[in-house]
Amino acid sequence: MFTIKQLETFYWVGRLGTVAKAAEKLHVTQSAVTKRLQEVEAYVAAPLFEREARKNLLTPVGKDLLAESEHLFELLERLEKMKGLTQQPTRTLHIGLTELTALTWFPSFLMRMKGVYPTVTVQPEIDLSSLLLHKVLEGRLDLAILPDMPLTEGLARVPIGNVQFGWFSGPGTFPPGEAQTMSSLASRPVVEQSEHSIITMLCSKIWESVGVRPERLYGGNNVNALAGLVAAGVGISCLPVSLFEKELEQGKLALVETNPPAPSVAYSCYFLKYPHAALGYGVAEIARQCSTFGAGPNAKRSGR
Repeated sequence: MFTIKQLETFYWVGRLGTVAKAAEKLHVTQSAVTKRLQEVEAYVAAPLFEREARKNLLTPVGKDLLAESEHLFELLERLEKMKGLTQQPTRTLHIGLTELTALTWFPSFLMRMKGVYPTVTVQPEIDLSSLLLHKVLEGRLDLAILPDMPLTEGLARVPIGNVQFGWFSGPGTFPPGEAQTMSSLASRPVVEQSEHSIITMLCSKIWESVGVRPERLYGGNNVNALAGLVAAGVGISCLPVSLFEKELEQGKLALVETNPPAPSVAYSCYFLKYPHAALGYGVAEIARQCSTFGAGPNAKRSGR
């Protein structure tokens, strides 16, 4: 019979596609990964991978074993959880988040985590949403709090709330109280984040849907910097409304009414169903409770 360690090695090679990535994830040598795979294949008495080019593609037998592995790991995790949190070893939870979460409710999340999971240390990583999701899929992050992304097999998603965005301009750029079309909005340059930003992607689709091609300026990936450029009269930008209420009250920024309106973006917690699904759902629930994002139509949807 092969061991849990050997099965775990097979699982990560199957998920990540290469021996090198699995070795990096498991913090072992590539030769150790190869040896464990050989031992699993010897026990199964059937090839688990169709080795083509640089990736290890699963055979039908390999796909079946991968699915069964996930069920086994979920059972082992539930058994581990039954021991109680006080008996669990200290561990570090790597969590990815976008700047908006970091600037709003993440500090209260950290405080709640310390109370509920005293043996867990949270190590945050701030980046753009598409890059963070990729790291979750590769096992380099345990969990990420992101705008809604396409759900991939093996990935769980737990909704935590919605964020309303709005089109911001400098004071006096547009007549107050008049809804602007996208064509009239495009009379000003659009200051935006990189193409990896979900709001940049959503706004691009809006521009394309109305057949308008505004001048687009890259303003960096810091939303406060974007707001500063807008306040200085460089152009307009689509920003989270709740983050700049003070600037709106002070007259430093103006919120432009538009037709169609600016998008509302749903946020969720993403994590792999293995290796720590139970912890993932627990942490996601704490994030949902701490989130200051508004409740959206999908607030009760789960990726279980």
